[in-house]
Amino acid sequence: MNISAATDYGMCALLYLTEIYEEDSSLLATTEQISHSQEIPTKYLESILRQLRQAGIIESHRGPSGGFRLCRAPKEISVADVIR
Repeated sequence: MNISAATDYGMCALLYLTEIYEEDSSLLATTEQISHSQEIPTKYLESILRQLRQAGIIESHRGPSGGFRLCRAPKEISVADVIR
């Protein structure tokens, strides 16, 4: 099965957010942190994160200490959710 680059990058971003969630579910990760750790182009990642937020998989918080985190436990998120 072939998957798109967007799906691949989306999964990588979610894996990073899962690591953060397991440390402390209230922690946020910035776009720059995710981009740097997963080697995803920042502008492309912003688009992917927006789609994941609109799908209800992640949530975002604005401000100087803002960022992204999972909306629900990682075991409740399927690969199919990301592909859609």
